[in-house]
Amino acid sequence: MPRVNLKTGAIIEEREFISSTPEKELQKYVEKHLELFFQCFHLKSFYKIPGGEIDTLAITNKGMPCIIEFKHKVDDKIINQIVFYYDWLHERSTKYEFERIVKENERTSSLIVDWSEVRLITVAKEYSKWDISLIKHLDTNIECYAYSYHKDELDIHLDPIINQHKKNNISSASNLKRSNKTITLDDHREKMNQEFKLFFDDFRREVLSLADNIEEGFVPEYIKYVVNTTFLAVHIRKKWLILQLRVDTNTFQDPKNISKDISQRGWSVTRELKLDETTDFPAVMDLIKQAYQYQ
Repeated sequence: MPRVNLKTGAIIEEREFISSTPEKELQKYVEKHLELFFQCFHLKSFYKIPGGEIDTLAITNKGMPCIIEFKHKVDDKIINQIVFYYDWLHERSTKYEFERIVKENERTSSLIVDWSEVRLITVAKEYSKWDISLIKHLDTNIECYAYSYHKDELDIHLDPIINQHKKNNISSASNLKRSNKTITLDDHREKMNQEFKLFFDDFRREVLSLADNIEEGFVPEYIKYVVNTTFLAVHIRKKWLILQLRVDTNTFQDPKNISKDISQRGWSVTRELKLDETTDFPAVMDLIKQAYQYQ
């Protein structure tokens, strides 16, 4: 899907990877930014196991094992593959092997592996009808992401089509426990390092001071700011925030061009930007104010 640069008016067409191995090129870019996309640390690429090869073996910053599979073209095997690898990871001998890999990695050696849940991620151009049919019947929770590639830009987002078919009655004990837990502000603040918590607290005060009718809510994935609808969703990272805004696409103005269009994802939020301590804070607040005024 093409994008429009609101500053210049130029159409930014979607591109294809020019490499002879586009799937590996996609994997290379995602692995380089695993913390940004999935809050994970990279452990191994193309990790061979009996009967297969895992594209990316990783661990989340909370210590959960993670498997990531990539497909450049539509392929009806991606869901089957990741379920097969999921079974492999639960074998007793495999757990010892995985924990050894974690300990030998300098960036993850201090993490304690949490086996209460394994994170399964697929990244594909699009999903086949076979994938959609299969995922309707799976109790295993699989995060199905789609990607788009534009000039100097890679966009990774939850695929709105296949994810709407995912089974709701996830049976694992960890998911039941998580769904029953009341999420609080402290749960989200724990995701940040100590220095960034102070920056976030200032940002949060600025948002709530926009008006008295703004309500703040907490769900596992993000913090939401609501008037009639959610006009701002804040996804917490260790040293930055991902902000998603619901705006009037006809009147929205971003003179500093610090946000990007995510309307193709089919969500109620249509603009996204990254906020850290180097971002133009007044410019960010101006965009948030526009989202608030649209409600």
